[in-house]
Amino acid sequence: MKTVDIEAFQQFEDDFGVFDLRVDGVRFWERIRFQLFRAVNPDTLGKAHSETGSGWRAYAKGGTQWLRNVFLKNPFLASSSDLMFVGTGRRKLEPDGQYWDIYCDPIHTACDYDYAHFEQPYQLRHETPAKTENLRYLDLIEFSSTIWNMVQRETVDLRSDERERLEEIDGAIDDRFGVSVDLTSWVRRLLSHRRNKLPLYERLLNRVDPAALVIVTSYGKETLIEAGKNKDIPVIELQHGLLSEKHLGYSFPGDRTKETFPDYFFTFGEFWKGYVEYPIPDSHVVPIGYPYLERRAGSYADIEARDQILFISQGKIGEELSQFAVELNGQTDHDIVYKLHPGEYDRWRDEYPWLIDSGVTVVDSDEPPLYQLMSESTIQVGVGSTAIFEGLAFDLRTYIVDLPDAQDSEFLIEERYADLVSTPEELLTSADEVSSPDLESLFKSNSIQNFENALKAITTDEEQLQSRSQKRSRNVTIL
Repeated sequence: MKTVDIEAFQQFEDDFGVFDLRVDGVRFWERIRFQLFRAVNPDTLGKAHSETGSGWRAYAKGGTQWLRNVFLKNPFLASSSDLMFVGTGRRKLEPDGQYWDIYCDPIHTACDYDYAHFEQPYQLRHETPAKTENLRYLDLIEFSSTIWNMVQRETVDLRSDERERLEEIDGAIDDRFGVSVDLTSWVRRLLSHRRNKLPLYERLLNRVDPAALVIVTSYGKETLIEAGKNKDIPVIELQHGLLSEKHLGYSFPGDRTKETFPDYFFTFGEFWKGYVEYPIPDSHVVPIGYPYLERRAGSYADIEARDQILFISQGKIGEELSQFAVELNGQTDHDIVYKLHPGEYDRWRDEYPWLIDSGVTVVDSDEPPLYQLMSESTIQVGVGSTAIFEGLAFDLRTYIVDLPDAQDSEFLIEERYADLVSTPEELLTSADEVSSPDLESLFKSNSIQNFENALKAITTDEEQLQSRSQKRSRNVTIL
């Protein structure tokens, strides 16, 4: 089964006009295209994250989390707050011994505002101790929908014409890409979860009554975003990673739109503003910087770099990249450090056994921190991750290995910030000059001040204030 490129997938979208289709009044394609693109591309190069499991064990763990959330960090016991944050759930252990939400906690600790922070479970768990104050979990909402779908007898009813259209598209996907996805079941499941979650998220927003809803990773949170829009609350997303034209969570070229996209998108810098076509006005894409990088990079300024080559792994290309590292280790006197992605921590020994006893230092935890490793190194090697861009801030000589997803780093190669290599020999013999990156464009400075300024401009907007005033005047029942 061959890999489907982004152009072929987008051509399919154009041929069948899928963005205009609605089922039960819902534009379903915009909510599933990110996952669907992955489904039509067999993951032959590995998986990005460890699996959470399935079957009764996963359901039992989810049920336990649901029950705990009734009594512990219940979201519906949150207080009214100026801002409502919904983070990623995937936290990073920092030197202070606490697990940080690296996108939100640097903002929380630097800004003076009243906030409530909510967290979805990550791989059916929450990391503790968490740095975040005023933290509550969303298990009660997320797992309530799953539980209800398991026990309810009724399903979402589709009209005959809706079923026929879905079956037609399903067949076309099979014909064109050689993959059967059962689109009707996907849409039924989507609509069922939306029906269950939407009123719960609306009640939660009534409870918190924020001036703005700030989220990380918008794809997968469409129902939450819909609830925010229904309540006339501006929804702001913080950039959390690498963007490219291939990333269907953010790239909507041409006439493609997404009703459930955030109202505003805060990027790391000016470069990311024009790198993809977002489904919102250009004026709503605001470069603010990357608070975590700006806060932490200076902590390692006194570390002296040594002859060390740092590999930045990713699950999808980990097999090939780790073999590249082992081969390079046999051809150089430099120390080789292989930094695993958190999604690989618990499985690398089974999937990359050649790393064991190879002489390569494998880092399979958050210690030592990535930025410390970057400060100690002179060279970084990777494929297409945000960390490669971050490494530029540490003045690392950068090499991109020619593997799938290397296209995500095309900009670095085109601007001569990095070299594209296919073999360890090419890396060792490369003598090309590289350019100094425009770090201000990639990661705008004064990020906290930029965030506060952008937030103030949004929450004091006259139209927004009028909309919120009308909302407050309505008789709203709060749970």
